[in-house]
Amino acid sequence: MHGFTLRWLARLIVLTLLIAWIGSTFWHSIRRLPAGLHIAGAWESLPAANIGFLRDLSAADATGAPLNERQIDAELQRMIARARDIVVLDAGLFGDLPAAGPKAARLRVAPTIATAITDTLLKAKQDQPALQVLMLIDPASIDLSTAPGPIERLRERGIDVVPVATGRLRAPNAPFVAFWQLCCGWWSHGKGAGSWPNPVGVGPAGVAMGLWGRSAPYQRSHRQLIVADDGSGMLTGVIFSRSLNAEAALHSATALRISGAALDATLESEFAVAQFSGWSGGGAMQARAQRLIERQGQSLGGAPLAQEARARVVSESMIGESLIALIDATARHDSIDVASLYLSERDVVRALMDAARRGVAVRLLLDPNKDGYGYDRSGLPNRVVASELVAGSDGAVRVRWYRTHGEQFSAGFMLIRGSAHSWLAVGTSDLSRRDLDDFNLAADFIVELQSSAGAAVDALTWFDTLWFNRAAGGVEYTSDADVYADASQLHYWQYRLLEAAGVAFD
Repeated sequence: MHGFTLRWLARLIVLTLLIAWIGSTFWHSIRRLPAGLHIAGAWESLPAANIGFLRDLSAADATGAPLNERQIDAELQRMIARARDIVVLDAGLFGDLPAAGPKAARLRVAPTIATAITDTLLKAKQDQPALQVLMLIDPASIDLSTAPGPIERLRERGIDVVPVATGRLRAPNAPFVAFWQLCCGWWSHGKGAGSWPNPVGVGPAGVAMGLWGRSAPYQRSHRQLIVADDGSGMLTGVIFSRSLNAEAALHSATALRISGAALDATLESEFAVAQFSGWSGGGAMQARAQRLIERQGQSLGGAPLAQEARARVVSESMIGESLIALIDATARHDSIDVASLYLSERDVVRALMDAARRGVAVRLLLDPNKDGYGYDRSGLPNRVVASELVAGSDGAVRVRWYRTHGEQFSAGFMLIRGSAHSWLAVGTSDLSRRDLDDFNLAADFIVELQSSAGAAVDALTWFDTLWFNRAAGGVEYTSDADVYADASQLHYWQYRLLEAAGVAFD
């Protein structure tokens, strides 16, 4: 009788755990998101001159010597230095930690960008004591930081540094998240080095079990943008496609600068994210931001705009919806140029294929997915997706690969050109389900402007320079499509399984 009772007790415990796991998996898959996410900002007018395209380039010349062009960090520091009222900086993974992988050799030494940004913020605060600053960071920045570091320096000077509560988002790999929380998450809270693989890419090669469990399958915060006043009562914003850490600063990347009312939705959302992440000091800052918005509206109200353009801000799942709508609206003789670290989301792939079949000229400039933070990558997803698109369109979709040298081609870029107008989208989202299905925090700025406008010309010139290898000194930015083509059905279905599961490819 005693053995019978123990067997039933064991079965009851197992059944209870199974029900708890299934219930938790379901909850993490469908949970309601906090207010302030998946922004779908309205189109707002602005002068075309207030739109600026920026880029960082990492390449090598014919002798292997590094070629580096960096515009993004200088623009961020300039914006911080001239601000008088507010700076809202969403930095993503923030810090100057080394690459976690064993093959961390680079064409150049990783710049200490987090330290440089910290110095600029502290000097701005010293020069303008009334300046109010809010910084949002990915929570892994705290887990991996070594004190005293940039984060501690900022906090010591009274700057609010808020780790985003990414756990409030839906989980990309809900079964694992539910399992971890039931079996290990409630007792394993380790930080720092350990024997488990580092899933973040920077910091020690091995991390504590608790940090691995919290980071491996979970969400990321990488909106990566700044909104600040320009010292004369106007708001300016820049979104940049790589985070503010040393290793990411090695990547090739893009950025877009806009101003005006389109930034209102961005500020509102950033404040909402900070508040659901535990920020409680925002009353005065939000009031000051509102005064800037009102002053800006009065200044621009009714004034005719020379060479008028439009801009909007979108985030999370609204990024994919907006980009697909733009792609689906293209017609024969239009063109679509895409530059991306990952291209895997199935609706985006379908839209690009359909556009090519309609006679739209589609060019894809992709990372070959062979390098990343000192690790050798598998080539997924880009190589099999590119092969699928080329074969499925009978070669109408054209592909080239960026030649990486240990770093990544992290350009979140799409340029659509019609007969007279262009639509330029730049942001932090990879074209993957993880970024386009409300798992990660991401954002894009989208602008519509005449094709002859400065930003449109700069964006096309940048893309064509890489596509056609237009550079002196024997520099070859890109390689032909067949260099990394992969038509393996095994790899294709491996990618489809990983994409469906919401697994990160990096």
